[in-house]
Amino acid sequence: MSRFIKLVVISILSTAIFSTVYGIISLTPESEKEPNIYYFSFTDTFVFTFMYTLPVYIVVGIICSYLIDMVARNMQTRKMYFSKLLMYSLAGLVPALAFYFLFEGTQLDYQLLLYFFALCILAANTFYHVLLLMNKIFNRKKV
Repeated sequence: MSRFIKLVVISILSTAIFSTVYGIISLTPESEKEPNIYYFSFTDTFVFTFMYTLPVYIVVGIICSYLIDMVARNMQTRKMYFSKLLMYSLAGLVPALAFYFLFEGTQLDYQLLLYFFALCILAANTFYHVLLLMNKIFNRKKV
């Protein structure tokens, strides 16, 4: 399987996992729901999150993955997992800042900024761990 196709499949799987986690996190418990107010269901949140994060995973995730692999090849470290984990986490900050300034403009709301950072770092690390899992699966089949 070509590297690009594998990264697209990883992007789709990562989007599904991230959308599921975000759908669960954003659910409002029945006890906290106000009458006559619409709350997104798990399915609504999953579909919207999937639709909007898939293009980001495909574009930003694949580009960052190529860049991180190029940098990692030139590194001389025994702790490659932690180095790549840090690089993927930092790469997650790029879309976090882009989305923050796209939605909020130049006014700073540190709580919302930290929320975007946390979500995008979670998304980037989801991509990285799905990549590790897929590499382990494909390498096992070659042996």
